[in-house]
This record gives sequence, structure tokens and C-alpha cells, in this order.
Amino acid sequence: MSSTSQAKAKKRRQKQVATSSKEVKEKVSFNEYYKLEDVEEQLNSGALIKGTIRINPKSCKTAYVTNEDRNSQDYIINSIVDRNRALEGDVVVLKLKSESEWVDNQKSASVVYILEKVHPRISIGTLNIMYDKRQKMAALQPRDKRVPRIVLDQTSLPPAYFKNPAEHEDILFLAKITEWEHPKYAKGTIIERVGVKDDLKNETRALLLEHQLDVTPFPPSVYKYLPESSAIPESEFSYREDLRKECIFTIDPLTARDLDDAISCKTLPNGNLEVGVHIADVSFFLNEETELDEIVSKKGTTIYLVDNVYHMLPVELCSHCSLLPGKDCLTFSVFFEMTEDGEILNHRFARTIINSCCQLAYEHAQKMIDNQHDFDVADMPDIHNGFNARDICDIVNKLRRVSSNLRQKRIDGGALRIDQIKILFRLGKTGEPLEFFKYENIEAHRLIEELMLLANITVARKLLNDYPKIAFLRCHEPPNPRLLRETQEILENVGIHVDVKSSAGLHTSLQNYCTSDYLGVARNAVLNHLFAKPMTRARYICAALEDSFEHYALAVDTYTHFTSPIRRYADVMVHRLLASSLGYSAHPEWETEYVRAIAANCNKQKYNAKKAGEASSDLFLAYYIEQNQPFIQDAVVIDVRKQSFHVLVLGTGTIVRMYLNNLGKDVKHQAEEVSKKLWRIMIEYADNTKQVIEMFQLVKVHLKRKGNTFNLEGQLIQPDT
Repeated sequence: MSSTSQAKAKKRRQKQVATSSKEVKEKVSFNEYYKLEDVEEQLNSGALIKGTIRINPKSCKTAYVTNEDRNSQDYIINSIVDRNRALEGDVVVLKLKSESEWVDNQKSASVVYILEKVHPRISIGTLNIMYDKRQKMAALQPRDKRVPRIVLDQTSLPPAYFKNPAEHEDILFLAKITEWEHPKYAKGTIIERVGVKDDLKNETRALLLEHQLDVTPFPPSVYKYLPESSAIPESEFSYREDLRKECIFTIDPLTARDLDDAISCKTLPNGNLEVGVHIADVSFFLNEETELDEIVSKKGTTIYLVDNVYHMLPVELCSHCSLLPGKDCLTFSVFFEMTEDGEILNHRFARTIINSCCQLAYEHAQKMIDNQHDFDVADMPDIHNGFNARDICDIVNKLRRVSSNLRQKRIDGGALRIDQIKILFRLGKTGEPLEFFKYENIEAHRLIEELMLLANITVARKLLNDYPKIAFLRCHEPPNPRLLRETQEILENVGIHVDVKSSAGLHTSLQNYCTSDYLGVARNAVLNHLFAKPMTRARYICAALEDSFEHYALAVDTYTHFTSPIRRYADVMVHRLLASSLGYSAHPEWETEYVRAIAANCNKQKYNAKKAGEASSDLFLAYYIEQNQPFIQDAVVIDVRKQSFHVLVLGTGTIVRMYLNNLGKDVKHQAEEVSKKLWRIMIEYADNTKQVIEMFQLVKVHLKRKGNTFNLEGQLIQPDT
């Protein structure tokens, strides 16, 4: 470490010690929780409010609980004391404060009870020293600002820590809160040394721990539940439809190994089409009430990070179920008789046996779509079972026409799609990012998407009809109307008129402003970002416990997940219900509480895995940018305030806040309020070049990693004169 770095580290430790000493001396305390019987009584009477707490990730003193009146603002909790030891995601009980304590007419409240501690009370961070008059103490400084500093049990510290604390200041540790009495700090213990920070493998391990994702390998005891042979049992041929001579194939990402779904299409004697969607029959191999099923149900989902995939199922079972070409596979199939314009005449379900003739990548299918009569056969993967590239090409293009019509009917029915920028990475041999590129949604993707949506919708309706109490569904509630209106009003002030009364109106409005020129692409990115915020999170539900099953974005009355059982436990639940409804297995003896609990865990695991995937992308992007300076990107302004503005970086999808005081000492700036929540900034550079910063303005920014975080900060680049 250089002398400059050592001096900075010493100064940082001194500041931490001074702050820590002051915090230890403070005598503020939390209020005692209400008694449970009083809580239940007052919840029933309406005197108290129940909800899930959300803490501002940048300011732990502010937290929110959603108001059941969706036209009203959320309840706000204005201090750590009022939050009363609740952490992110906990189910809490609130008591409203008097109106005189409300902030800008927003109802203020305090936590009086925690019904469910959803947060695991663990955190990743680094160590620093705290002092009081009696002794020297060590604390974990969490990376997550929503978690309090944790004063650590000294028996859990590294050996001889106090003799040389600097030796450990770049090490990440995982600590667990064991006690929390003081608002400024909790007490706890170290449970794992994660490793040196800034190392990609250690940081990946840290983000998995932070997002409560268990990637512990399966114990040897579960392998007795796996198939002993790859051969299909003879008994299965007696009742399954044998489709091994049909032209059935998969279309997946180029590097995919878990192939859940295959498709087929043939012309019937009456001239109509029979379209088949064939899904790996995982539930046949994953039996209920086994040790393996218990572990898989807790995992809930496969986790996709930039540098690794952590499978929900044992890898051996993934491979066994995967619909690889040239291999006999057990499947669950949905068949649709339809016309070429996508009019569905009837459908049926069956357990089947298939042998996929080809493993297409999306790129292969797209070549067949783009050049139906002139694609390069040499570029195609191996084809089995006596079929050829022309056979597959004909089916791909029939399905393209069908899927295009299905998609248009969905849109006409009110379907909405909010797309945000997603990036992918190419990694080097040692795992470092060599380059990144934007994910492009091509027609081949949309072909598969439409067929999977159709299968999911059809299965959902079947389950709800046959099992109205325990149907395992996926719903998406309409967006927050207040946030929608606020976004609409802001856009009105810049000349963009959006109909937010329905998903159909919103989709049409967004399409009106979506043009193929560069400014149109930037405008579309901003609009998609703005309207993603009011959207609710789709969730799995037990039908008996909900009043509505609608899926807002898809504009359908009922929906579920059926098509990805290798990577989602929700789909396994759906397969079990479908098998029972078709008489393949006994009626499930499931209580609604069991289905609710499984749905809740699937929701939690899916969300945590999604956030971990995003954090992994942020980690690798920050690493790449740090190694590839200067990193200059085009961006578009999405929000302007008095002292700062936010931009959306078009190449990465990153949102970066730009501060006016970082423009430089010779740069003048002036902000004016155009309307409520809408500002415009005039900038004048030293050479008299002028620049206006307003919503939808294109700018160039120089991006850097922000300190020792994996966030980014930006410097505005002066426009060319």
C-alpha cells in the first residue's frame, strides 16, 4: 500500500473511531413492542395497519409501507427509532402518528410490532474499531445502508485482530445480528470470512449471501432419488403418446444446456395446423415428500449470474430431463388446433415421449426467418431422425406466422410490454469481463415467447377450472394509479401525451413515440424506464386466497408458469396439478396454506435471484469500466432537479446521477423550475459553449466506478462546438 493510501486509510479509521465513540454514548432507545393480543385486536378494529416495510437504500432513516388505498401515498416512517428494529421486507404493524407530525400531508407512522422477520438479520461488510470508556470494540460496517452497524462478539473476530486491524480492513465478512437495542448499532457475531473485496469470485460469493441464496451443493443422500438409467421405463410407453417420429425441436440461447421446451407444427387433414408445445416432465422424476423435493422447493429457482449458473435441480437431473437432440425424453405436451392466422379451435393435454431432432439456437432460427429460401445449411447444427434443415425451416416459418398473429391478438386485447436495457458479457479464461453487449430481442425470441405464453394461459385455465381452491397461479396487479398519474403529468409538460387508463392505452401511447431513429430509441428507453416504476411485481398465488387472478401486462384473466420446470419450482407444482387433473396421478391432498407457503417462497426466491443477477451484472460492468478508462457513453436525461440530474446510459441501461457541483470550477450553471417536479438547467462552459439539460436531452458522459462500491458515477462531457 502506498504512503498516500496508508494516510487515507488512517484518516478513515480515525473518523470511524470518533463517530463510533459518539454513537456508543448516545442513550436513545427503541419503544417496546405491543403485546400480540393487543396487536391482533387493534388490527381487527382498524386502529393499527399491517404491511411490508421498504427502506430507502440511500437513507436508512426513511422507510415506507404501501397504503392499501392505491390512490393514496404510502405511509412514511421518518426515523430509525420509529422503524423500531424492522428491516427490509419484514411484515410489520404500524400505528399512525398525529396529523401534526405528517410530512407534506403524507401519513407518518411508527412500527409497534413485527409480525414476520423476513429479513435474515445478516449482512456483508468490513471491520472497523469502536471505542467507549471501558473497552475497544470491533464492528461490521454493512455495505447495505439499510442494516445497522453491528458491534461484534470478540470471540468471533479474527485472531489478534486488535494488534493489527489494518490487516483486515479489505476483507469482507458476513455477520449476523443477535441483539438490537440501540438505534445506531446492533450486536452480533461473524459467521463467515468471505475474502478480499474487489476480487470477482469473493464479490460474487458476497452478493449470493446478501441476497439470501443458498448454493450449497446437494448432499450425497439425495442421489438415491435420481433415475438409475437414462432409458425410459417400458411402463411409460403404455399410456404416453409416442411422438418420437415427429419433427420436434428446441430453440434456445446458443450456450443453453437446460432445454425445458420443444415445439412442433404439422398440417392436419382438414388443412388446419396442430401446434405442439412439449415441456420436460420433471415432476415424473421429482417425487413429493422426499429429501430431494424438500431441498429443491426451498431453492425455488435456478440462479443466473454473469459467471455462473446455480441449478435448482441436481445437475444430473437437469441433464436427464433436458430435451437434448437424439434422446428419448418424457414430456408434458399441449396441442393446439388452429388456423394459420392464430385462431385457436381446440386444445388438448397429454403426457408424451419425444425425441428432439435438433437443438437450434435463436440465431439459427432467425436465419431461417430472414432467409427462408436461401439460408446456409452449413451453419445449422446436427439434425437427427431423418429430418433435414428444410423440414425445420418450413416449421419455423409456419410458427413465425402463427406467433405473429397470436402476438397481435394479445396486443389488440390490451397486452403491454415494458422492455428495459439488458447487457450480456463475454468473459476471459480467468473469468474477467472482456466485452459487453446489449441483449437484442429478435423475432425468433418472440416466436418462442408467444407459444410459451399460450401454453401457460391454457394450463392456468384448466387448473382453475379443475382445482379452484389450490390452483397455483401467477397474477400481476394493475400499476399504482397515483404513480401512473404523476408520471403522466410530468410527461404532459414536455409534450408527451400518454393514456394510462388501461394497459392497452399505455401500450398504444408508448408505441406512438417509439421510432427507429436514434432519438426515438433514446426516447423509448426513457419511457420504458419511467413506466416500469409504477408497475407492481407479478407474484405466485393460491387461487382460494385471492379475489382476482388477472395479469395486467398480459391482459389475461388467468395465468401460470408451466413451461420451465427445470429451473422453476412453481412450474413443478403446476405440472403436479395438471397430471392429477388429467388422471395421471392421485388428487393432491394439498391445503391452501401449503400452496400459499410454496407460492410465497417461490416469490421470494425468484425476486432474490433476479436482484442477485442484476447485482452480478453491476459488479462485472463496474470491473470492466474500471479496467477500460476512459469509458465514454451516450446517455439521455430522464430527470432534472435543482442541483443534479439523472441520465440513462444507452449502452448499458445504467441510471447515473450527475451533480452540478462536479461540472468544474470554470463552468457556470443555472436551474429553473419549469413545472412541478420538472427543472431545466442551463450550462455555460469556459469557452462560452452553452448546453441545456432537460428531459430527453441526449448527452455524453464519462463513467467511472464510484469509490469502493459497484455503482457508477459520471462526468458530463462538454458538447462539441
